[in-house]
Amino acid sequence: MKLFRKGSQGREVKDIQSRLIAAGFLSESSEDAASGTFGDETDRAVRAFQQHRGLIADGIVGPDTWRSLVEASRTLGGRYLYLHEPPLRGDDVEDLKRRLNSLGFYSGKENGIFNHSAAIAVEQFQRNSGLFPDGIVGTNTVEALLRLSRVTKPTSVASVRESEKGLPEGGIEGRRIMLDAGHGYPPDPGVIGSKGLRESEVAERIVERLGATLLESQASITYSRRRGEFLSEQERAAEANEQGVELVLSIHLNSSPDPNAGGASCYYFGRGNYRSPYGYRLANHIQDELVEELDRQDCRTHEMAVPILSDTRMPVVMIEPAFITNPVEEALLASDDFIARAAACVANAAGKYFSGVKARVE
Repeated sequence: MKLFRKGSQGREVKDIQSRLIAAGFLSESSEDAASGTFGDETDRAVRAFQQHRGLIADGIVGPDTWRSLVEASRTLGGRYLYLHEPPLRGDDVEDLKRRLNSLGFYSGKENGIFNHSAAIAVEQFQRNSGLFPDGIVGTNTVEALLRLSRVTKPTSVASVRESEKGLPEGGIEGRRIMLDAGHGYPPDPGVIGSKGLRESEVAERIVERLGATLLESQASITYSRRRGEFLSEQERAAEANEQGVELVLSIHLNSSPDPNAGGASCYYFGRGNYRSPYGYRLANHIQDELVEELDRQDCRTHEMAVPILSDTRMPVVMIEPAFITNPVEEALLASDDFIARAAACVANAAGKYFSGVKARVE
């Protein structure tokens, strides 16, 4: 997909602007919208929309932001919802799952994807409401949901039900873990540092070292892609779901227009009233290790809803051990010693997670 950013023009930009207006992030009286130019107003609106949706707030409309803009236009009751391949997606599905979870019908992660768990929850709700249990969300099902939702509290059983499965314990031996190196050059190098270091290749080096370290602990390791291969985030998430791994560790690097920005951060899936309880725990374990062992500034853990976090069924943490746009940290990332230490931090944190150790923030 073509990328749209400040300076872009044309009918595609006008389409983006109309969706931002409908979502409440851009004024109808905007000069940008009148001219169809991607200017400062549109840039601010895109960044605000991205931040609200748990995406990387870079002001660039690429595949993830465009998909999210399309999904944001869906409202519950505007179409029939049912099991389909590929799955139906949108804010209407997220609203449906949120309402079902608040009523005690577990529909899974509130990620806007109509999957098998959502269909089962719909059938259970329909039986409970005296409706024909066909798993199809039509007019009668929506009306019943809206009627009951008016008298329920906006809570969610999703996090509770995930926690009921039991915290991981017993150690890391034999655990099925997928390692995911972000991007993939060619064609996608990720961010490139001032000295020419590619994010995708640093991520590959960390993943390779991390894999070797985890194998020494007798974990069962798979990889989302090969070195020098490109797969979209959606494809890598689908691979993790298909393989049924217990955990995904996704390696990326942070970036900023400010070359002085530095530090480590981790991300887990969360949106609205929902956050992944195990992703939250593991992210904080990894963050503690990175800050203490690598002596990096603590940029904290954050909720995010990019596809590798939202589209997967298992806990996933996206890890950014340093800023590739910081010259000092770029030099560290070029060092084999730093790569090894970063991998060791993640491996140690994974060991704590699978041993049932609570994070300090819990």
